[in-house]
Amino acid sequence: MLRHLAIASLLVVAACDKKPAGTNGTGSGTTGPGASPTAPVTPPKNADAGSIAPVITNSVAFVVPKAAAWWGEFNFACYRGVMALSGGDGVAASADAFNKVSPTVPAAMAAADIDIGRDFQAIGGFDCGGGEPCFYIAAHLAHPEKVKDMFPILLPGVTPKDLGKGHYQVEVPGAAAPRTINLYVLPVQWTTKAPSDPYSQQNQTATHVIFIAGISGVNKDVDVPSMLADATAGTAAVKDIESVLTDSHNRCVLGQTGARDFQPGFKLTKARFAMGVPAAAEADPLMNLVGLKKTLDVQVDLALDPAPKEKDVQGWIADGKAWLGNIGSGVRANFAGQDAMMDVYFDMLSLIGERAFKHEVKGNTLRLSWRTDRIPESDLTALETKLGPLLPQQ
Repeated sequence: MLRHLAIASLLVVAACDKKPAGTNGTGSGTTGPGASPTAPVTPPKNADAGSIAPVITNSVAFVVPKAAAWWGEFNFACYRGVMALSGGDGVAASADAFNKVSPTVPAAMAAADIDIGRDFQAIGGFDCGGGEPCFYIAAHLAHPEKVKDMFPILLPGVTPKDLGKGHYQVEVPGAAAPRTINLYVLPVQWTTKAPSDPYSQQNQTATHVIFIAGISGVNKDVDVPSMLADATAGTAAVKDIESVLTDSHNRCVLGQTGARDFQPGFKLTKARFAMGVPAAAEADPLMNLVGLKKTLDVQVDLALDPAPKEKDVQGWIADGKAWLGNIGSGVRANFAGQDAMMDVYFDMLSLIGERAFKHEVKGNTLRLSWRTDRIPESDLTALETKLGPLLPQQ
């Protein structure tokens, strides 16, 4: 479990954009010395039946389940930002990886009048019960009624059943029996104004959330709307997760997991994780190197039973670093000679993993923390030499 959380935290480090957080601490609370103004406190409001009301704090969260074994959401605006770092078109580049999943993807998106790079605002997922994952995409849909037109292109020979109110079903072949995939296209109702930062303003262009359930074939009938938290519970859940960050402005990732096995002799009772790129109140040489006045802040909060001792944690961290090192060297070898920028990204991730990392044991809680403002400028000489020629010249 620690390995999965560690690699997720390090990989998610690649998502940032242009603009400015807190201190060098492990983080607790939602504001820091350099934070943007905190969003005004307004009571959360429920959406009308059949609609989705995003949770508004200092950032935007589109979907919060009532109760799920796991849940996470990624802000697509962050991804657009990192894809623009080398001076390219972030909108076009952020769609490339999705379009390469299958040759049918571009045609399917065109049929639904969706531009992935421009229209996607968030991607997430949660456990729908029984091990069934539900995935969702918050997006701007000019023609929501066309989403069903993607199915015959992505799954030739399949015709979606229109059940009304944005609910569609398709039957697809499975290993043992046909699978029923449920698709919901539900309108977004902005009951509260989004914050003024660039990420949130991009998010506010979303008009619908597309839910996909039944892919694994565990549950035949998945009623996604009934699984979502109301405004009050959803806001409380988001604020609880955000509390691991020093500053929750410009949040890129948040999520949590429930109880599960952890390491031998230890149970994970709850995990919270979040990543943000808030305004840098203090010097952050690494982020300055790529032209950003921000700090990258990744926090993973693990509640364990029994309480871990420092020697336990040191062993887990050593194992995790060794495992990540083996994985990283293999992945890096696959990209060798293909893209100079990828080589820089690997160096940057390695630096963040080593020099930006701290941990803290407090009672039953283990905090794993990565902040780029912990990395001294003296560590950046080699990286700067590689990166300089690849960045757009002013």
